[in-house]
Amino acid sequence: MGSSLIRSRVMITRTEGRHAWQEVADGAVLQEDGTIVATGTYEDLHKRYPTTPVIGTGREILLPGFVNGHHHVGLTPVQLGSPDMPLELWFITRMVARNLNLYLDTLYSAFEMIGSGITTVQHIHGWLPGGLSEVEAKSNEVIRAYEDV
Repeated sequence: MGSSLIRSRVMITRTEGRHAWQEVADGAVLQEDGTIVATGTYEDLHKRYPTTPVIGTGREILLPGFVNGHHHVGLTPVQLGSPDMPLELWFITRMVARNLNLYLDTLYSAFEMIGSGITTVQHIHGWLPGGLSEVEAKSNEVIRAYEDV
């Protein structure tokens, strides 16, 4: 992946409430192989790392990665043919839904989340049919997909 300096007009560093936040004007992030190693103003970081490629024009807003604290699946029930209806009826449509490849379904959802700025997820898969060894194998497929991303 290499190194790059990500430049922004404003870098939001944290929230302080619903309508207040801390920011760094003309902010930048230095990343090396996908790991953030320094943050600060673009001027300061560019002086320290003058040969590092720059991403951004200085007109963007840089936000921290978002957290998805409650995630279940990649393809939604509606995408799989379960209409939106009262919970008791909806459960029946989910019980007869086709089984998906959990690895591919998780990859799909991971790519969608990354594209939306989500960098952390709490994956709550829910009910998996089968015995303990089968459930463990399916769970490992979900974990493998996240590791491969």
